[in-house]
Amino acid sequence: MVFNPKIFHDEEAVATAIVEKVIRLVSSKPHAVLCFACGETPRPVMTKLAQLSNDGKIDFSNVQILGLDEWVGVGRETKGSCAQMLYDDWFTGMNFRYDQIHIFNGRAENLDLEVARANDFFDRYGIDFLLLGVGMNGHIGLNEPGFNPDQNANIVSLSETTQRVMLKYFATDVNLTQGITLGFKQLLQAKQTIVMVTGERKAEISKKIATTEPTNLLPATLLKNSKTDFYFDWLSGNGLNL
Repeated sequence: MVFNPKIFHDEEAVATAIVEKVIRLVSSKPHAVLCFACGETPRPVMTKLAQLSNDGKIDFSNVQILGLDEWVGVGRETKGSCAQMLYDDWFTGMNFRYDQIHIFNGRAENLDLEVARANDFFDRYGIDFLLLGVGMNGHIGLNEPGFNPDQNANIVSLSETTQRVMLKYFATDVNLTQGITLGFKQLLQAKQTIVMVTGERKAEISKKIATTEPTNLLPATLLKNSKTDFYFDWLSGNGLNL
């Protein structure tokens, strides 16, 4: 497929377009499996979905949530963990039940079991809707530059860039060197995928993704020849010259 990203006026317009897709999916498939990245980028989408749910405009009571990734060494109680952000930004506002949530526990004693559980869930149910962000080094989930595209969920070593950037999420100093993530092989099998890229800080990596041939050294580029949709706001995508 040809890389044909959509560039929206602003972050609000990007979030609205994504929310509309999620609503259409859940309306037609109430038991859909959703997998969302955490952090600043997808937060507006989660906020809008929670509001619609609370207003009774859509029923999310039967969806299932599969986690994308987590830092190894932290859990829900740690401000800055993926679990904490997902619960605070989305799960609590949506009133999801415990049995709807299937995310990684970065503080689990047996991380191999966490990997096995994620792989088993994916093998049984797949992913109906996948919302991704892009790291400053182009990583997808925690699939870092140089990763193996043929892997399922796995434990990874964090790149120096990721270790530096991740500090902004934490209220205290952390020394995290590993992550746990769904593998690229699984992400490519999602039935519907959107990569959401917003903000001026992502303009440089956006340009690299647009102009670089697919390579595992820049993970996001491997999605360009798939059915993935790339949604940019003006600040991140106006320099793509497409």
